[in-house]
Amino acid sequence: MIELFEKILKLEVGESSIDYPQKDLDSSVWIKKEDSSYTPQLDIRDKIENLIKNYQDKDLLSIAEEIHIVGSIASNQYLDDCDIDIHIIPKNIKDWSEEEVEEVTNWFNKHRDEMDGFIGSHPVEIYIQVEPSQDLMSDGCYDLLNDRWLTGPKIVPMDLDPYEDYSHILDDVKDAVEDADLLLGELKRDVIDYEVIKQAMERMAGENKEKLLKKLQDKLSEMEDDIEALYKERGEWVDKRRKASKPATPEEALEDVKLAKRWKDTNALFKFVNRYHYLRVIKDLKELLADDEITPDEVSKIKNIMGM
Repeated sequence: MIELFEKILKLEVGESSIDYPQKDLDSSVWIKKEDSSYTPQLDIRDKIENLIKNYQDKDLLSIAEEIHIVGSIASNQYLDDCDIDIHIIPKNIKDWSEEEVEEVTNWFNKHRDEMDGFIGSHPVEIYIQVEPSQDLMSDGCYDLLNDRWLTGPKIVPMDLDPYEDYSHILDDVKDAVEDADLLLGELKRDVIDYEVIKQAMERMAGENKEKLLKKLQDKLSEMEDDIEALYKERGEWVDKRRKASKPATPEEALEDVKLAKRWKDTNALFKFVNRYHYLRVIKDLKELLADDEITPDEVSKIKNIMGM
């Protein structure tokens, strides 16, 4: 069993490197020049800067050393609705705590719709990057303020088959989700048991009804435990991906072949886990525990999330 991960982080991912390629980079974001190089569409910089200006607690533009466009949108393996990841590299990185970074990310996610935070069909994700060398491990990294590619763009041939390219990863995916599969199965059984006990209780009275009520409450507690355990698994997947992409220096990010392979393989594993909906399902289940308990009326929501 793969040893996965240590702490819970909030991070989602588009699939990119495990997807079949498209002919060019996305034309809603990039212009392909006559020499086959790419530059952002003319209005992209203004659009991104205007979105950043919406944040009122700090002037994020004035503290930016660089602003990177990173990820699958910098490759020809993008999805039509994948995120456009915008990473602000602050001038004084040490001034930023983990909590402040998370606060900025959450604010932009919360207000995206009201400020039209989309470019074409792509939602814009804005993030404070306190480990800029990490961006150089991406499929591509474009410095928007200095109008230059730091790495990439990644263009793969049209005959690339990602399932063949990552065939060595698929067994690892099975191992990585083994515990989650067991927990999801347990949760499904707990939900079914709950429904059976509830129906039986409705036909009973007195002492027998009280006994079944206690069983119902026990099943709700078991569901809470199942969801907490699932969320721990999710955090471990995320943390392994993050740790695999921590170069010490920009030079290491660009030149360390072993590091690049480790990042590529770990990133692919994480993206396959995402493709099979584990991240979304577990996140939606965890949101039901915002008040630290599952209530009877939320059991039907669990069934919907799990497709029961």
